[in-house]
Amino acid sequence: MEKSPLDALIALREQELDLVERSFAEAVAREAAAEGQLDAAQEEILSEQRIASSPTAGDGAVEAFSRWLPLGRKAVADAQDRCREAAVDRETVRSALIAARAAMEAVKTVRQERQEEERQADLRKEQNVLDELSIRQFGKG
Repeated sequence: MEKSPLDALIALREQELDLVERSFAEAVAREAAAEGQLDAAQEEILSEQRIASSPTAGDGAVEAFSRWLPLGRKAVADAQDRCREAAVDRETVRSALIAARAAMEAVKTVRQERQEEERQADLRKEQNVLDELSIRQFGKG
């Protein structure tokens, strides 16, 4: 069977969809990694706070914590920024994924419609042949 332009377009849409699906998976992974970094930064603050507030901690531990805390908060803020950026990236790629899926479905629908039109045309031809045979065999009328 000869390939139609729609078949070629479907092949291109499949490649596009595959690429966008991989991009989406990568964006989700980047977002998960950013969330992991945020969790780690927040946990580090809590851990350092537990150490500084331990009954066995001296004044030096408390002072060290108070000097370190702005760096810990900056790490959290930076991680939050990365999470927001990753979420925006994921949503952007998600939109592209939705568009790619819709484009694929549109082309497949057109192909199905064309196939149905061809099937109907074949049925009409077959009926015309049967009608002609009937006319030849039984005459007009």
